[in-house]
Amino acid sequence: MKGTYSIYISGYDWGCGVSKVLIALDSQLDSISKDDLKVVETKQICHFSKKDYPIEVVEIERQIINVYLCDQSANAVQGSSNYIALELYVSPEMGSPLLFSMKTQFNTWSDPYFLTITKNDNARLTSQGSMVKDFNIDTEFTDKITDADVFKLDHFQSSDHTLYRYAYYDVPSSDTLIVWLHGLGEGGVNQTDPYVTLLANKVTALTSHKFQEIVGKVNILVPQCPTYWMDKDGKQTNLNNGHIIADDNSFYQESLNELILYFQKRCQAKRVILVGCSNGGYMSLLMAIKYPKQYRAIIPICEALKDECITDEQLSSIKDLPMFFIYSKDDPVVLPSLHEIPTIKRLKAMSASSLHVSTFDHVIDTSGKYNDDKGNPYQYNGHWSWIYFDNNEAKCDESHQLVWQWIKEQI
Repeated sequence: MKGTYSIYISGYDWGCGVSKVLIALDSQLDSISKDDLKVVETKQICHFSKKDYPIEVVEIERQIINVYLCDQSANAVQGSSNYIALELYVSPEMGSPLLFSMKTQFNTWSDPYFLTITKNDNARLTSQGSMVKDFNIDTEFTDKITDADVFKLDHFQSSDHTLYRYAYYDVPSSDTLIVWLHGLGEGGVNQTDPYVTLLANKVTALTSHKFQEIVGKVNILVPQCPTYWMDKDGKQTNLNNGHIIADDNSFYQESLNELILYFQKRCQAKRVILVGCSNGGYMSLLMAIKYPKQYRAIIPICEALKDECITDEQLSSIKDLPMFFIYSKDDPVVLPSLHEIPTIKRLKAMSASSLHVSTFDHVIDTSGKYNDDKGNPYQYNGHWSWIYFDNNEAKCDESHQLVWQWIKEQI
């Protein structure tokens, strides 16, 4: 028996994982159980604990949590079939097809990435009653289906010849555009594409039924920066050993503005709301300062624009722009004491008219699916406060208003 397989990539709070496999066989299989097969994942990993953060290719056995015969759309069927669906366990440490490199600071598609699917020695597989002696599945997958496939891809070249690849979600009847500005890890041009931007963080939340129902049907634009938003010259010269030396100037300000204006006209949106995390939070503040009249509201999440880089004049220009800051107090990457806390304090002193802030002590799993060794909810890096935005769990400290409902009010 021979076959091929496709992979399904699901988006999660921490990123993405290969959660399901669809095997297409050249003949019908009578039945299947999860003990009949073995799945070994081959991919690149970065050793964060070793000197110089080496990258190597490893083999990891994946846990099969469910298996069943199905049709070509992975719907379970009764009786024999030419298709098998495998559901695989995923977690913050297991199953990602992406590689994050400490050297480049980028997420990329792992190369190689494939699954070796074999029959266990004690498996008794039959096809029309006859024993299956050889079970050979090609190692290279034929297709990948992702949670981000509702987005479409396109590209745009600005007047200074900056080429952006971007993803978008089009709602023809909407006159509102939400722009998501990604963090440092989701930029780049090599072994990447906007699907990495959509899946490395759970940007797919913006197209979910829940988000679109609460906010009221909006267009989504997700540009992928050719390097990173905090890049001063477009050549990454201010990135050293994972640290960025940045001020209130980004190489991409003008070109990103051109892209947003182009897409705003394309979808006929009357209003634009900027949402950004980390590098993207930096860029959302920077874009608002440079173009204060162009945005209806901004949501800077764990924003990386140091307060000392913002003048009183710049801050005064946006004090009446609706803003919703989100951060965790234990952020080890973008220290709140140098970023949000002093900036928010200055805005309050200026009597900012629509300032909202949502703070957290830690970033923890709220799904109930993941726990640490002591049984406590899994704790993420404190920088990852965008998770609370993705799940509509960011609540204003003073008014207790949830961030998605706040977006609706700005529309």
